[in-house]
Amino acid sequence: MRRRGIHYDVGTDTVEGGTTRDALPPAVIERELRAVAYDLHATAVRVAGHDPARLALAGQIAAGHGLDVWFSPMLPNGDAAATLAQLDETARAGEALRRQGHAVVLVVGCELSGFMAGIIPGKDVPSRLALLADPGRLVATVSAAGYDPRERFAAHLQRAVETARERFRGPLTYASGTWEEVDWGPFDLVGVDAYRDEGARATYAERLRAYARHGKPVVVTEFGCATFRGAAGRGGLAWQAVDRDARPPRLREGIVRDEAAQAQELTALLETFERAGLDGAFVFTYVAPSYPSSADPAHDLDAASFGLVRSWPDGRTEPKEAFRAVAAHYALAAGRA
Repeated sequence: MRRRGIHYDVGTDTVEGGTTRDALPPAVIERELRAVAYDLHATAVRVAGHDPARLALAGQIAAGHGLDVWFSPMLPNGDAAATLAQLDETARAGEALRRQGHAVVLVVGCELSGFMAGIIPGKDVPSRLALLADPGRLVATVSAAGYDPRERFAAHLQRAVETARERFRGPLTYASGTWEEVDWGPFDLVGVDAYRDEGARATYAERLRAYARHGKPVVVTEFGCATFRGAAGRGGLAWQAVDRDARPPRLREGIVRDEAAQAQELTALLETFERAGLDGAFVFTYVAPSYPSSADPAHDLDAASFGLVRSWPDGRTEPKEAFRAVAAHYALAAGRA
């Protein structure tokens, strides 16, 4: 794969309220993106978050280390107007960096049918995601809503492309959910957030190869695996292994930390992408401080995180087995390039 990517969160609103990274000093961004470039042997970083200024800072630092920068503004539960305003600001930052001679891609949205308000019925992200997971209830709810979510989705993506093109002259993509029907005509690259769970395992590679029909480079904009035994079978929903109704939050019964399992699944997925002839992929995610680790196994929330780096409440971090596995794969890929 030409694009060996890592997803890097600079602070995103969470479905439970709050943000994934309250404070993020420039020195921390510098240290972490240096590791992405030189220790993980990545060639690209998808910088995601809700603050355009923080996105711009991280992008500048990443570019300084030779990484291609994929700006990915995120505004969970924002409405269309706020989402487009955030995109406009990010597009300005992306164009400024591109004009400095750096390689920049703008991701105009991420799984917006679930994360943005106003497409799929539902008062918040969890309710919309639950609806998407229940086809029978989804059909009934959409019928009662009196509008076609597919039309709203297509119209918003068109406005997003127009907004981006006004400010940004580089390539555009969208981080689509596998359930979303996207008109890829206005985009330069096809992007898909492709988590693999047990139900998708048999057809996973075939479905990825099918994206090549659009005649454009195909990039997995997000994939990953949590750090507990059996997480590979849960795919992108493995974060639900945390019971956040408990005080303090704890892992659900039967969740056992297993770094080797995470490393094995990520390696297998990267090999699948190579065989499928994809242009690139971004591992979700470098670090997830909102899932702090603990010496008490019941409260070791990092076991439910997708991070390549283990986080502790005092700010310490340490690479997991998955970090070393991805680094080894990317180093070999660099040698073949």
